[in-house]
Amino acid sequence: MIPPSVATPARGLVLAGMLALCFTAFGATATWAAEIRTNVGVYLSLREILFFSSETGIWTAVRLDPGERVLNHGVDGNVAAVVTSIRVIGFSGVLSAADDVRILGEDVVEALRVEGNVATLLTKRRALGFSALTAKWASIDRTFPAR
Repeated sequence: MIPPSVATPARGLVLAGMLALCFTAFGATATWAAEIRTNVGVYLSLREILFFSSETGIWTAVRLDPGERVLNHGVDGNVAAVVTSIRVIGFSGVLSAADDVRILGEDVVEALRVEGNVATLLTKRRALGFSALTAKWASIDRTFPAR
């Protein structure tokens, strides 16, 4: 509270300062909220991959096979993808479900992208896409017949 001995112009400055502080605090909160980009959490270990969906509040565990190694991973929005030495695993934060596709040894991985509700994996032989809305991988063969 402002003491009664403070002059009116000073009161106005104090009130303006308090309002500016409130707007700054709300502005910082809004900026912080806008920076939250993902609804999925991922923990990688030697034995398993743990996925968490903030939307459903459910953990999902995917056990790794003996000798299977994590090579790459990405997380964004409602989706996560993990590339291992033998497969690619997609996780949907919307459905709290995981799906995997085996990658053959000669099927060299060229790129992994994870954005919003979609994860894509490009290999020499195939293009794969994972949807957070269906929690499934879809693929297309990249080898085209010679004409």
